[in-house]
Formats: sequence, structure tokens, C-alpha cells
Amino acid sequence: MDGCVKICNFLKNADRFHGAWPHWMNGTTGKVIPFSTYDNGGDLVETAFLVQGLLTARGFFDGDGTEAELRNLITELWESVEWDWYSRGGSVLYWHWSPNYQWQINMQIRGFNETMIVYLLAIASPTHPVPASLYHSGWAGASYYLNGKTFYGYKIDVGWDYGGPLFFTHYSYLGFDPRNKKDKYTNYFINNRNISLIHHAYCVANPRNHAGYGDDCWGLTASDDPDGYAVHEPTASRDNGTISPTAALSSFPYTPEESMKALRHFYRNLPRLWGKYGFYDAFNESRNWWATSYLAIDQGPIVCMIENYRSGLLWEKFMSNPEINPALEAIGFVSDPQGIEIVNVGNIQVNAYPNPACDKLYLSLNANQSVESRIEIIDVLGRTVWQAAARLLKGHNILEVDLHKFDKGVYEVKIIEGKETGNIKFLKL
Repeated sequence: MDGCVKICNFLKNADRFHGAWPHWMNGTTGKVIPFSTYDNGGDLVETAFLVQGLLTARGFFDGDGTEAELRNLITELWESVEWDWYSRGGSVLYWHWSPNYQWQINMQIRGFNETMIVYLLAIASPTHPVPASLYHSGWAGASYYLNGKTFYGYKIDVGWDYGGPLFFTHYSYLGFDPRNKKDKYTNYFINNRNISLIHHAYCVANPRNHAGYGDDCWGLTASDDPDGYAVHEPTASRDNGTISPTAALSSFPYTPEESMKALRHFYRNLPRLWGKYGFYDAFNESRNWWATSYLAIDQGPIVCMIENYRSGLLWEKFMSNPEINPALEAIGFVSDPQGIEIVNVGNIQVNAYPNPACDKLYLSLNANQSVESRIEIIDVLGRTVWQAAARLLKGHNILEVDLHKFDKGVYEVKIIEGKETGNIKFLKL
């Protein structure tokens, strides 16, 4: 705990630029290290990632004494970031400001990419907020934000064709919980899941015939690679055969089965891929290249997202901060407790939500006539762990399943109506 206080005091006394920290700083002195010639000042995106972590810690440490001191320090840091300064009084946020070069870089923060959390925090700020309208004019304001196309059978509501690099679906969602909610553009949990599944399907299809790609070896993102450092994604121009473990492993909440296959393969079958601090950053079997580096920005999301898959802890603690939900409401987020799949079984249309689920699962059963049905829940070992006979009336029926005694993991709901059957998978957190 004393170490956490020490870190916050270091951040308090480090170089800051209208409250924003730089992209790089000296870990001993806190002085800025220029990231490039003009980038020697505040970096609002890196600052947002840091504040997301600080607020998650503020939600976690809820005791007295030193924990109260830590919360007060975090609040002071959070409230001193001048998000509004970085809007320049306009309708979009800007990434950089330098005391020497001012707005020389002139880089607007627009999605779809890793920067959604910047707008959420800027709108949520209790001291230097920006109007909620900037979320729509800035983050979602570009002509390329909406997509609507389908790749490998998975639809992308917003984002680039094939989804872009997978870190787009990780960084803003380490603390921000995208489940069971949507804005006017999409449900981001479902959208992120589809992007992850597109990555998996692309590596299974392996259109460029790279060595190693397959069902248990997938995921492209920004990482070290044989030629230095590059952004990798499922397109011909940006797929050079480099797989980055963080891509599949940080996707655990979205694709638990596919991510677990990758984890087992990386650990059991690729001994050159891991060392003292976990998995190395990347590898390229086609060129027999194996990284020996660890990058914190790739390692960190693995830990955070596996924990969010396992328990939802970071999501819970970040979302518990009182500033967050009012900001989401101002943006226009609404409840969207829908599962990922809708299946038709005979005379019944079935949806399971929320998905992932914690304490309860609800089965929405729309019947076009009164029918007799049977519902079973089956675990990954094929065992029936819950079952019920249900007489459904014509119209909308809801069946509640108590999950308190269910172990964490993936389950399958089997719906039987006459000779027809259908299946929906869900994740118990």
C-alpha cells in the first residue's frame, strides 16, 4: 500500500502539461522524455489509460488510513487533468500539446481505435469536463466510424474492415465495462467480440499461408516483429506472419474458448515463446523469428482482461466510480441486456442474456403458438447441470436461471421443442 502512495506522489510531482502526463517520462526524475521532436509535452491518450487505472484502484482500495490517503491522492490527480484544454474550444479532442511547439502535431482523437476511454473520462471529469456532444462529433464523428459489413460471417457495426489490430478492443475496456449497454452506434462488447472472432477466423483461413496460423494460433496487433515494430491486422498489407500473444489472450472476455486454445498452444507447444515474465511479445514462424522482449503495453492487458474474464473485478471497480454512469447517460448509453446469439427452434425464438452472466441468466423465449419445450444447460464436459420442462404461451416468455452454484466457464443452453433442437453458448463469470 505504501508503494501505491509512493507511485501516486511520483505522478503528482512528475512533468505535466495542463494536467496531462507525457508519453514517456524518466522513471527516476519524472521529467519528460520526448517521444518525437514535437511530442515533448502532454499526451492525452496515455493520460487517459493511466487515469482509467487510477480510478480502478480508487474503487478497489476502500479502507481507512493509508487506503483513504491513496484515494485522496488519486482524486487529486484525476481532478487536475484539464481535458477541456485539449479540446481547444472545439468539437474534438486533440492528442498532444507541447509547451515549445503548442499544437504543432495537430492530431485529432477520432475512432474507431484505442481512444474511446479518452472521451468517456473527459466527459466524466468533475472539474474540467467537455460536453457530451464531443463523443459524437469527435470520437464517433469521422465518416469512417460506421461500418455495417460482415467478414467471415461476423458483422462489424463500427470500425475498420476486418476490425483493425486487436488492441483497439482492449485498451479502452480494461476498466470500462462494455457489457449489456449500447450507444446509438453499437453494443461494444458484441462488436469487440465479433472483431476478435474475425481475427480467429482469418488465422484459421490463413489466406497468406503463414506458418503456424490456425485454430489455436491467432491474433494480430501492434507489437515487435522481425523488422522492428509494426501494426499487424487481418489485411494483406499488414499481415506479415507475426502473431502477438497479447492479441488472443487479452481477448479472453470476448472469446474464452478460442483464447484458451491459444493460451494452451503457446504454453505447451511453443517453449521458445515464454520466459521469466510470461509470454514474450511476438513470434513469426514463417521467418523463424522469436522475440525476447516484454512490452508492458502488451503484457498489462493480458493480466487485466484475464481477470475481467475470470471475475469482472476491474470492470466492477472502475464502473463503481460515481462519475462514470452519469457520463454514459449524458452520451446516450442505454441498457442492452441482450445475448450474442438468437436462435430459432421450431416455433420458438430464443435469446440468452446477459452474456457473460454472473448471478442470473434469463432466457427470452418468443413462441408463435403455445408449445411444450425442454431446456437443458450443459457444461464443457457434456454434463447436464440444469434442466426444466416449460410450457410456453404464445408470445414472450421469460425463464430465469439461478447461476450461483455454477462454476465459472462456458456453458451451452440446449432448447428442445418436439423434434427440433437449438443451442446457445454463454459465459458464466
